[in-house]
Amino acid sequence: MIPITNAYDPGENRVLLSGSIQILHEPTPEWNYAHHPFLTRFHDRFILTFSLGHNQEDDVGQRVMITDSDDFIHWSEPRELAHPDRPGGVLIPSGPYVCESRINQYLLQFSYRDDVLVNGHRQSGSAGRIDWCYRVLTSKDGETYQQVGRLPRNVFGGNMPVQRLSGGRLFSCGGQHAGWTDDPEGLTGWTGAEIFPDDYPRRLSAEHARPLLPGEVGDFRLELCEGSFLEYDDGRLLMLLRSGTPYLWASFSEDHGTSWTLPEPTDFTDNRTKFFLGRLPDGRYYHVGTPDPFPPRTRHVLALSLSEDGRNFSRHYLLENRQFKGRYPGLDKNGIYGYPTCVVHDRTLYVTCSINKEMIAVMHYDLNHV
Repeated sequence: MIPITNAYDPGENRVLLSGSIQILHEPTPEWNYAHHPFLTRFHDRFILTFSLGHNQEDDVGQRVMITDSDDFIHWSEPRELAHPDRPGGVLIPSGPYVCESRINQYLLQFSYRDDVLVNGHRQSGSAGRIDWCYRVLTSKDGETYQQVGRLPRNVFGGNMPVQRLSGGRLFSCGGQHAGWTDDPEGLTGWTGAEIFPDDYPRRLSAEHARPLLPGEVGDFRLELCEGSFLEYDDGRLLMLLRSGTPYLWASFSEDHGTSWTLPEPTDFTDNRTKFFLGRLPDGRYYHVGTPDPFPPRTRHVLALSLSEDGRNFSRHYLLENRQFKGRYPGLDKNGIYGYPTCVVHDRTLYVTCSINKEMIAVMHYDLNHV
C-alpha cells in the first residue's frame, strides 16, 4: 500500500465552509441529463463547458454546452459549443487548455454500433462504442471556436483540464491512458502514456485486498479510471485513480509524464467517482471530491481536503452536503455531487460540479478561512 491518506474518520465533524451555490442549468423534460462540467479562466473571464443529453448518460445525440461569466455571478445563457458529427454519436467535454494566445477545448467523441441500440438509444453497459477520437477546438477570444483537428484516443487523457508542468510540458490526465506534448499551444505533438496495460488485473484476490471498513462488503473489482494528478516540488508526478473499491489508487512518474509506475492502493477513501487535485497559492495541496465511501456511488457530500506534503490530506472541510433529489430517472444517473473541477484565483476557490447528473452548479469559497 502506498502511504497516501486522507485519514478518513466516519465520525468526524467537518466544518461546513461558508460559500454560495448557483445553478446554471436546470433540467427540462427534453434535456435532463447534464454532467462532465469543466471550469477555467481565459482573458479575465470564467468559461464553463458541460455535457447535455436528452435523458441518460452518454446517449446518442449528447452535445457540449458552454457558458461564461466576468464575475462568477452573472452567467451567459448556456449555448451549444458542438454536437456529434457522426451518426449515433456522443460528445463529452474533455478539458480546456489556456495559453496566452488561445483557449483550446478538447471533446471526446464516439458512436454506437446500430446493433446495440434499442429505438435509437444506448442500453446498460458500454458495449458497442466505436470510432473514438478527440476533437480539438480552439479560439482566440473564447467566443468563436473552430475545429483544428482530431486526436486518436490513446494519445490524450481527457479527464482533467490540460496543465502545464514546471518544465513547460503539457500533460493531459486520464485513466488507463494519459498524454503529453511539448507544443506550448497544445495543438500538435501529443504522445500517449500508458498508466497500466490491458491485461492489468481487473479484480483483487481476497488475500491481497485491504481490510474491510465497517459496513463494507467484499467487492474487489478494480475498475481503475478517471485520474487526477499533482506535481511535487521536485518535479515528480503523482496520479490518483478512481477505483471500484472504497480507495483511490496511485501511480508515479519520474520523467514528466512519459512513463508511470503500475498503480497501487492507497489509504485515501473515495465514493467511487471523479475528483480534482490541485495546489493553493500558499503551496498546500488540495483534493475536492466525495471522500465518504459509503453508501458507494451516492456522492452525497462534497468536501475539500488539504495537505502540506501532498501525501497526508488530513484537514477537511465540507463544501456542500444538501441532499438534492433527482427529477428525471435515467440510465446511470446515480449520485448527487458529480465530477468537480476547480479554479483557484485571488485566494478564492471556484468549483463546478453536476448535481444528480441533471443540474450544473457553481460555487466559490474564500480560502483565507482555511
